[in-house]
Amino acid sequence: MKKKPNYRLRRIVALVILILLILVPILIFNRANISHIPTKIKYSEYKSIVNSLYKVDFSNGEVRDMIETLKKKKKINEIRYDYIESLKDKGYSKDTIIYVLKNLSKTEMTKLLNRKYDKDLEEYVLINGFDYSKYNRYLSYQKNNKNVKKEDIVLRIELKIDLDNYEDTEEIEDPDSLLAYVNKHRYISKDYEPSDLVDMDDKYSNNYYGVNKLRKEAYEHFKEMVDAANKAGIEFLADTTYRSYEDQEIIYNNYAYEHTKDETDKYAARPGYSEHELGTAIDVSNVWYIEEGDEEYEWIQKNSWKYGFIMRYKKGKEDITKYAAEDWHIRYVGVKTATLIHNKGITFDEYWIKYVKKDN
Repeated sequence: MKKKPNYRLRRIVALVILILLILVPILIFNRANISHIPTKIKYSEYKSIVNSLYKVDFSNGEVRDMIETLKKKKKINEIRYDYIESLKDKGYSKDTIIYVLKNLSKTEMTKLLNRKYDKDLEEYVLINGFDYSKYNRYLSYQKNNKNVKKEDIVLRIELKIDLDNYEDTEEIEDPDSLLAYVNKHRYISKDYEPSDLVDMDDKYSNNYYGVNKLRKEAYEHFKEMVDAANKAGIEFLADTTYRSYEDQEIIYNNYAYEHTKDETDKYAARPGYSEHELGTAIDVSNVWYIEEGDEEYEWIQKNSWKYGFIMRYKKGKEDITKYAAEDWHIRYVGVKTATLIHNKGITFDEYWIKYVKKDN
């Protein structure tokens, strides 16, 4: 006897297939919205902000990261959903929107939204070290220096190159560091003296006017460098090394007595602002101060980095260092740092902003 077909089971299977045919495309089409459900539930109290972030194409992970960042910075209550959508409507990219939400105050954001789309802002936001609080200074410098790249403008404003000498100064916190950075906006305490200064031997130093002193590590490397130079038939000595605040004050005042203020600030550091006060700087000489073209200069330029020294104030870099070139002035920074500076052809100023300050 033939088994009777199970029509009920067939109808159930057909119904399931029909439901799947309808449901699967819907699920596929709305998979993004479905994946957002856990995030929307978790941040339901910020519903309008979350929805706006999704409207401008933030991924689920980006929404979570943004909300958490805004919570940590206590900026949640400063952000309105229409800020986000208005930024997108004006044409700003996701990168710019992220930066604006994270870094601008409510007042700054309102002012930004009241202005036209700013293409420069879009480009600056992508540069490491960009600081919106200095944006007007970037634009001002850019206007007067049209050939300078935006990346370099950000760096130069960080170095305060757009400011007058000795304007907006700050005391350095780590003068004992071999990477301590002193310039015309960063000074050393009047009372500072390195604790590891050592007397230099006559073989390596011109001690005619008194025994020169240098920090121990710098001295050991300087001796190695001089010995290597001597083997190559090159001779030079340390002429000026560590100076106290009082020593620097005498030098500056003597120079100022015979020169204009601008000339003095170009060639001499004010007391507290000289690298010599760190105990890691050396003016080298061979009877006279060494200058470009001298065989000693050529040897030092090619080899000093191997011993941890850099030529601190080079020709062509005056607009960054704010000092006239000093071919005889070298500075100990350690072999690793000196090698990087040598290979990249940058100043210590640029190195400090890009590597030391960034890491801090």
